[in-house]
Amino acid sequence: MKNTGVLEKMRSTRSGLIGFCLVLMVGVMSGTAPANAAKKEKRVVPCAHPMFRTLDFWVGDWKVFHRETGELAAFDRVGRTLKGCAIQQSFISLDDHFSSPMVPFRMNGKSLTAFNGQQWVQFWVDNQAGSQVIKGGPEGDKFVLRSEVPVMGHDYKLTWQQQKDGTVRHTARRKKVEAETWDVLFDFIYRRNVGNVPLPDEPIEDDDDVSQ
Repeated sequence: MKNTGVLEKMRSTRSGLIGFCLVLMVGVMSGTAPANAAKKEKRVVPCAHPMFRTLDFWVGDWKVFHRETGELAAFDRVGRTLKGCAIQQSFISLDDHFSSPMVPFRMNGKSLTAFNGQQWVQFWVDNQAGSQVIKGGPEGDKFVLRSEVPVMGHDYKLTWQQQKDGTVRHTARRKKVEAETWDVLFDFIYRRNVGNVPLPDEPIEDDDDVSQ
């Protein structure tokens, strides 16, 4: 008789465990999965929205040509960084278009461009002591950034325009604050570096170079 009581208790305990497992399985299958699964479904990539992709047509490895003469002017490597939240540019001059007779090396520059939720902002700096902040965004079929604060008495306007053949026309204009006429600083055509021509190495600077 004692053995019979023990067996009954074991059967009762086992039935309870089976019932608990069935309830748990039904809950999972009916959508009441752990909270972690629901959280994963809500995760987003902040800068994947199309508003952050307006300037993507400029992203790539480019050969840069003077539009009027067709001569090669520079290499420009433009890529997305910070999980797509910014566009980083590395520009290497191949001629003396930006050269100064007082500076013993050609102009190289870098920029970082990003959308702040209202407008695009670009910060540019180069090895000729140049730096500026320009702001703006799409205007018709062009992408236009302007200086809000004059730089050495001048206003600047930079324009990017994607062409039907996949190239990009990139121009820069400058005018004195009190003037009405804009002067062209450069008028470039960007063609993709389809031949994978290696970009020139950027010069390695040491303390002596910087102090001279």
